[in-house]
Amino acid sequence: MEGKNIDIALFYEAQMLSRILWDIKVAGRWEEMILVRAALASGIIFPLYIYPGDNCAGWAPAISAATTHPNLPFYFIINPASGPGPNDSQPDANYQACIPRLRPAANPDAKVLGYVPTWFADATRSSEVEADIRTYAQWGSAYRPTGIFYDQASAKEGVPESIYQNLYSGYTSYAKSHIPNAFVSLNPGIRTPSAFYNFADQIVTVENYYNNFSPSLYTISPSTPAAKQAVILTDSSSSLPSSTINQIIKTDKIGALYITDDVQVNEQNPYDSFPSYWTNFVDAVQTAAS
Repeated sequence: MEGKNIDIALFYEAQMLSRILWDIKVAGRWEEMILVRAALASGIIFPLYIYPGDNCAGWAPAISAATTHPNLPFYFIINPASGPGPNDSQPDANYQACIPRLRPAANPDAKVLGYVPTWFADATRSSEVEADIRTYAQWGSAYRPTGIFYDQASAKEGVPESIYQNLYSGYTSYAKSHIPNAFVSLNPGIRTPSAFYNFADQIVTVENYYNNFSPSLYTISPSTPAAKQAVILTDSSSSLPSSTINQIIKTDKIGALYITDDVQVNEQNPYDSFPSYWTNFVDAVQTAAS
């Protein structure tokens, strides 16, 4: 009987040791997963000015990318009608069905930003800007944007910097007061005063033709951090611009990037189709950000 008790004790000790080793292994995997997520500080900003269509066919590549790259941040900008549409309106059935699919459960870092024009710091149109925010805010919770993309956020010549800054600080506060935890992106397309980084979550500091790009177009400093900046480039060649992706994401650690071979020459819309190299672009950004 005494030998049997020893065998039982050894059995339970072995079981306990096995459980401890398993817990260590699981903990190690969790730590690894956390490190992988933490490494992806950069992502993709996408002006998704494409109609979703029936069964979300128009957005299928975007939905697939967000789902299959769960650690990569996405900032999808939707633009139903140069804004949300008429005051207090709801988007059509396709938008209602497809917006939630841009935010798959597998990717908590996928955001949907509602497009709002701001007419280059024209304060006389601030009531229109605020009306657009209120319209997005009253959309159904399932398809309401998680943030706002303020376009045309550079100031016309002659607008004093203090007025310019106060206007967009106010727009940011207005969005955050109407949409819970709203992520606010500003698109001046050029450098802005460093004070803007105190209130905006993201600033598009470069929106330009691909061939015009140079890292000198943005300034990285403690007061203008790379992580809060985004770059949008159009009219590239049809080849994946790998070296530019690595420069912007891996070297300079800019927070978000979009490059497309769609064109804006002759006043065309460069955001009405996916880049021909979309899938490879997404993979390349993830690799550069890892």
